[in-house]
Amino acid sequence: MTAQTWIDETKNLLLTDYVEEYDTLGTALNTTETNVNFTHDTPGIVAGSIIEIGTELMYIFSMNASTNNATVQRGFRGTTAASHSSGDLITVNPKFPSQLVLNAINDELADLSSPQNGLYQMKTVEFTYNIAQDGYNLTGVTDDILSVYQVTYKDTGSENTEPVVPTWTLRRDRNTSSFASGYALVLHDDANSGQTVRVQYKTGFTALAATSTALSTVGLHSEAYDLPAIGAALRLMSTRPVRREFIDEQGSSRRAEEVPAGAISASMRDLRALRDTRINSEATRLDTQYPTFWQRSGGKTQNSAYRGA
Repeated sequence: MTAQTWIDETKNLLLTDYVEEYDTLGTALNTTETNVNFTHDTPGIVAGSIIEIGTELMYIFSMNASTNNATVQRGFRGTTAASHSSGDLITVNPKFPSQLVLNAINDELADLSSPQNGLYQMKTVEFTYNIAQDGYNLTGVTDDILSVYQVTYKDTGSENTEPVVPTWTLRRDRNTSSFASGYALVLHDDANSGQTVRVQYKTGFTALAATSTALSTVGLHSEAYDLPAIGAALRLMSTRPVRREFIDEQGSSRRAEEVPAGAISASMRDLRALRDTRINSEATRLDTQYPTFWQRSGGKTQNSAYRGA
């Protein structure tokens, strides 16, 4: 699955059974061509309308109905002009442009790992222990570390265990000439010299670069794949009505009684409740998968005794 999956799911939540107007591209376009040929005679494609191909929006300056050709402004509203193939789907006056939806999905992914929501992905980094060294650069880490979950090292004994390093300090914003990642992990307990130290850390989710980006790169557990679309739809609803609150439908005005007062607020309330429930469920799953242990003394520890920040 790719980012397009979440874009489609978001639009389904917003549009439900509302059908937008579509056409297909008659001839291929490069990134600079401003003459667009359409396959069909689509009523909504007129001067002043907006069309979408992929994530690119185009503004129609003029339309020749006899030839089905239009003169357009490429890369409209901050979208990027791209090459398009003959037969590509065209959306006419899209209610929720794909780039806008993708941006909302990325905003939602960033918000899911906020302190209020508390979701995260778990990553690991390793380094070799040196008995003469206390502080270690977390080589290759480019993420914003939310917190370190656990520090362990490879045991040299026959037990083949992975003992926990009891106490450590994560120092942030270090001088990159000494710690290239900007992080320094200081170990306050010895491991075995020459052995591999493994650090598990929590970090936020990875943004989607394009509609073709695989969902597996985000770091969100597959059981929570419904969350980004729900949150993105809620964000977009704050500025635009969902299908049943659209004032226009297929070009005709809707009667006032079809759009009762408070309908938008009710729709947002329902989606917000669903989002909150799903976030709580995912947080519970993470707590189960990565539990907080209790020491025999009764002190609470995050899988390892943690000193400083």
